[in-house]
Amino acid sequence: MTSLETADLLTAEFPELSADLHAPNMLGSVYRQLDCFAAFTRRAFATGRLEVLRHCFAVADSLLRRADRYLTNAINNVYLHGLHLDGSTADTHLARQLMPVHLYAAYCYPHTNMLP
Repeated sequence: MTSLETADLLTAEFPELSADLHAPNMLGSVYRQLDCFAAFTRRAFATGRLEVLRHCFAVADSLLRRADRYLTNAINNVYLHGLHLDGSTADTHLARQLMPVHLYAAYCYPHTNMLP
């Protein structure tokens, strides 16, 4: 999946992101696009818009399932990290409730794979 396809998919799901994701400086970088998407997801979390948050997680899960290695790395390193879920009990509980299983496994992987 190319960065243009990623931007198109995200704007199809979230039309309010169209101007940001199709800006010239964004089109060439899936990392910037996913950072923008993470910021949008954080705003949904901060404002208590749980249906939008659930939709964000579903779209991220869909991207992750169709991703090549490059996009998988971008999702793990930019989107999931950019959510700024601090690992607190409340954030972990919310993630477990709202994230699809595949996305939640990717979210938990760095935390469960650390050496002592």
